[in-house]
Amino acid sequence: MPVGAAPSWLKQVAMLTGVLAAISGYLTVRSATLTNDAIYMSNQAILAQTQSSDAWAEYQADSIKARVVETAILTAPNSPNLDALTKEAKELRDRQPALRNTATGKAAARDEYLKDGGKRLAERDQLVYAGFSAQVGIALASIAALTRSRTVFYAGIGAGVVGVGLMIYAFSLHLQLAP
Repeated sequence: MPVGAAPSWLKQVAMLTGVLAAISGYLTVRSATLTNDAIYMSNQAILAQTQSSDAWAEYQADSIKARVVETAILTAPNSPNLDALTKEAKELRDRQPALRNTATGKAAARDEYLKDGGKRLAERDQLVYAGFSAQVGIALASIAALTRSRTVFYAGIGAGVVGVGLMIYAFSLHLQLAP
């Protein structure tokens, strides 16, 4: 090879850098999307928890009200308001099963949102590692071009392969965790 001539493999550095940059860009966007999804699910979990707490509070309030009315019925069985009190106690007790179902349903929804958000964060973490590995591959390819070191170029390819492997693993994790 003439003095100053570039080695033939040096042309592949640009290709490797371009491919790894494209992969890194995609991984960055996907990671941001997963983060946004996890934040949304966290917000939904908070909303579901609030709704569950509200339903339980209403359930308890109705229980207390019903008990007060039932006590009034027991202490004054000959009250002229006996029919109204009996009707009120029945209405309060009849509302309770629906409130309990709402409260437990919202608590279950909260748990599901938290679980799904955790899955997305786990996938995002893997994609962040994949993106980091691809960036290392880009850096090594750039160093290889500057130093004309084929060994460093191969190390860059290796880092890129690790990044692609981590990306594939993250996607397989996503498919395994999908409902």
